Amino acid sequence: MILTVLDTETTGLDPDIHEIIQIAAITYVIDKSGERYIMKKYEKKIDPKQLHTASEKALEVNGFSIEDWDGASEPDEVMNEVRDIISKTDIMLGQNLIFDLRFINEICHRNNIDPPEYPPYIDTKSIADRLVRANWLQRSGMDYLVEHYKVKVEGRAHTALVDCERTMLVFDELLKDVNQEYDVFTFQEPYKARRRKR
Repeated sequence: MILTVLDTETTGLDPDIHEIIQIAAITYVIDKSGERYIMKKYEKKIDPKQLHTASEKALEVNGFSIEDWDGASEPDEVMNEVRDIISKTDIMLGQNLIFDLRFINEICHRNNIDPPEYPPYIDTKSIADRLVRANWLQRSGMDYLVEHYKVKVEGRAHTALVDCERTMLVFDELLKDVNQEYDVFTFQEPYKARRRKR
């Protein structure tokens, strides 16, 4: 089985006006015994075309600077590469992954590229939310989960590749707390986080 962990860094929260400025994917082969091997690591910075719409807070979180993005790839080139990765994937994994997939869809549309056919996906946020409802965890955000599970990854958080690595390791820890049980979602029927009662 081929599993791909995917993450994006964006200029804000709204795919209609904001952009992906970095994207990463780690593709694993999982053999019949459940052993996991890295098949491919992919990470690209994307040249933003409408920085005037960007959220300053988002750019700060993502560590964006004009200098660091000098020579970044064009969106259409990256989306074609991402489509290829997704097309070879049996199942995807991410933290609130529908956020990333909706951004990919919008960037594809802006560049006259057919969006990918997304395989089913596992959402670490859905598992964490279940544990929050059971009072096992306090929150379901990735930074909290990394701290709670004492996950160690080299590199700066909120860069796409590091966040892919964090997501995979957090997923391993979450599975221990839910007896390996999780739900699978689709682009058409995504995970929708429920609001907690106050």
